[in-house]
Amino acid sequence: MKDKPAITRRDFINGVSYGLAASVAPIDFLEAKNIDPYKYPPALTGIRGNHPGSFDHAHRLALAGGKYYEEVIDLGETNDLIVVGAGISGLSASYFYQERTESNQKILILDNHDDFGGHAKRNEFQVNGREMLTYGGSQSIESPSYYEDVSKKLMTDLGIDFQKFYTAYDFDYFKSRGLNSSFYFNETTFGQNKIVHNVPGYRYDINHKKNTKPENIQKVVKKMPISDQSKKEFSKLFLDRTDFFPEMTLEEKYYYLDSISYEDYLKKYHKVGDEVIGVFHSMLWALWGVGTESIPAFGAFSDGLPGFSGLGFTDEDDTSEPENQMYDLSTYDENIEEYMSKNEISDEPYIFHFPDGNATIARLLVRKMIPNSIAGSTMEDIVTAKADYSQLDLSGQRVNIRLDSTVISAKNTNDGVEVIYVKQGKLYKVSGKKCILACYNGIIPNLCPDLPKKQKEALKYNVKVPLVWVQVAMKNWHMFAKKGISRAICPKSFFNNMYIDFPVSIGEYQYPQSFDDPVVFLMNHVPTRPYEGLTNREQHRKGRYDILKLSYQDYEDKIFNQLKGMFGSDFRKEDVAGITVNRWAHGYSYEYNSLFDSDFFDGSMPDSMNNERYPHVIGRKPFGNISIANSDSGGSAYVDAAIVQADRAVNEILSG
Repeated sequence: MKDKPAITRRDFINGVSYGLAASVAPIDFLEAKNIDPYKYPPALTGIRGNHPGSFDHAHRLALAGGKYYEEVIDLGETNDLIVVGAGISGLSASYFYQERTESNQKILILDNHDDFGGHAKRNEFQVNGREMLTYGGSQSIESPSYYEDVSKKLMTDLGIDFQKFYTAYDFDYFKSRGLNSSFYFNETTFGQNKIVHNVPGYRYDINHKKNTKPENIQKVVKKMPISDQSKKEFSKLFLDRTDFFPEMTLEEKYYYLDSISYEDYLKKYHKVGDEVIGVFHSMLWALWGVGTESIPAFGAFSDGLPGFSGLGFTDEDDTSEPENQMYDLSTYDENIEEYMSKNEISDEPYIFHFPDGNATIARLLVRKMIPNSIAGSTMEDIVTAKADYSQLDLSGQRVNIRLDSTVISAKNTNDGVEVIYVKQGKLYKVSGKKCILACYNGIIPNLCPDLPKKQKEALKYNVKVPLVWVQVAMKNWHMFAKKGISRAICPKSFFNNMYIDFPVSIGEYQYPQSFDDPVVFLMNHVPTRPYEGLTNREQHRKGRYDILKLSYQDYEDKIFNQLKGMFGSDFRKEDVAGITVNRWAHGYSYEYNSLFDSDFFDGSMPDSMNNERYPHVIGRKPFGNISIANSDSGGSAYVDAAIVQADRAVNEILSG
């Protein structure tokens, strides 16, 4: 949407910086609730995530080799604990420390962003007088029954009751409205813009079981805009039961498939051409951060991609799922069995989702530690409660969260720790008895230049996965109804998938029931550099710059171009009420990839993620009065890891 007229600052807040203008202006809505719209981050749109201003000082520090020259203002402020990073790990560490120490302990949490939660980012829209909630990063609580005990206890302490999601999540929602999972084939690559329903995707697709049945494969492949030869190849991947390795044991097959890429496997054994490769290439972007040329074949199998039916890893019916035992529910629900795919490691459905994603976990933690900041007392009322950001950092408060504060130095002293941070262009110094770094591993060597060389190298090994989560608020969603889709995988498109958010209603928050209601849908982009001979970590480094150099206008143009291709005249710009581009140059924590990390680990992966052969274990060692807690230090990009590492770091500083 170019050629916009000149605007005032009030206009900017009222509409432009909140995306496209909605029928009820955000500034008026917030002011009616006595909330300062200039200080309420969840309602800000435009570019969020690693938003402009949140990383400037950190990048400057890294480029300067950890040096800074401005005058430092000593606030004379002392704390029992300073936590760097207000994500779920940093907030959990603060909560654990408060819980396990005397009640008068003073805790200061510093974060470079203008909001707390880290990747657990809350996005809000006001559309046609209705509040729409969604998330800018951390999406759902996966397999909570498999969480470590400390994480389970924290969820209970916060009042999260997972059984309530079985009624909060409307399992029959999309089926009852005639909406299906689909593929979008774009004209540039496939010769025409076409949506094909029920093409099999990855195993987390709600209809994965149904879509991978032979009768469906034979039906949908006829509609795909690919060559006749590619149609044969595509079908064969799902239907062929050839055992390419009859002399190997299952264990030998596993190790072999873990040593070659999925694309090499398809080309060598299934003789698949480039067109079919292109259909699958970006399907697992959002899970792995790279394309299938950089994903081990066994990893692709684990995530549900085809081509492995004859290798003996699954039952003859091509599923390893036991009959009628998909979920451990007191009452069997055939809708769940038929339409929901399992999580990777448990029989629980992928439904533990708050309307604002895991931002609710962050908000529950903040409310526990600073009760005056968010009203209420339950997991239901937290959903629609507004955080009062003016209460986060007050003199005399036992726990303070100081936002827009980029830490550039954390140094051990004789009696504690000295921390220097930048806020509004000025350097400030505070002191503490202990410090927990719950920020990105990659920046820690610059914050603590006195760390041992081996530990610095280990911390730098973690290169976080860059990604972009776009949330689009619509005044209605007739275009989805007309096309009959709830989600679409988009091979060879800038945004590799798009989907309507999960149908969850909690407390006073009601998921839209009519196509006339406002709705929010998500589009996902992961910057990769395939076929350039780069490792996954090298691709991540280059990818972060690819997304940082794009402006909001660039993203908006790409969003509208793709929506026009998908929906044609059914997509109308005037129906878009707001857009939030959650840009994470440092997104998922690094998880080891056997294609690139096997040599580092002498050709095999240790069974325990706590083995000291791993860089993340070497990197998280305590350093004087400083400990490290984040999902990076767990080698995992999940909430459970963030909490477990917070627990470990707190135990270290309390026992040290």
